[in-house]
Amino acid sequence: MKTSTTIISLALLAALAGPAVAQTAAPAAAAAATTPSTDPVVVRRAEMRRINAEFNKKRDAATKERMVTVNAAIAAAEKDAKAKGTDPLVARREARTKAMAETRPAFDARMKPAIAERDAARAKANAPAAAK
Repeated sequence: MKTSTTIISLALLAALAGPAVAQTAAPAAAAAATTPSTDPVVVRRAEMRRINAEFNKKRDAATKERMVTVNAAIAAAEKDAKAKGTDPLVARREARTKAMAETRPAFDARMKPAIAERDAARAKANAPAAAK
């Protein structure tokens, strides 16, 4: 009984250790991941990721600025609703809808150059692929 328990324990340990060893990064694979690829598809996808990340930063900054205004309107509406004795959740929802609609033109105006820049960069990155 003691021998079979030992054998089973060793087998279980070996079975659990196998996947752990297989998940460690090989030095050659780590070195290959740091060198840039020469494959045009991989290069184009990396360029698209860079373009999208740049655009996302600009969009996030514009959204953050917009949400400052929207959140201020929501807080004012909620405070006013509490003072009047009406439902603050309804006031928040209506204030958010109204503030989002009011800030939409300024947000769109701020995003228009970023969208144009992103689209031009995407077209430039896709030009070699479209030429083939």
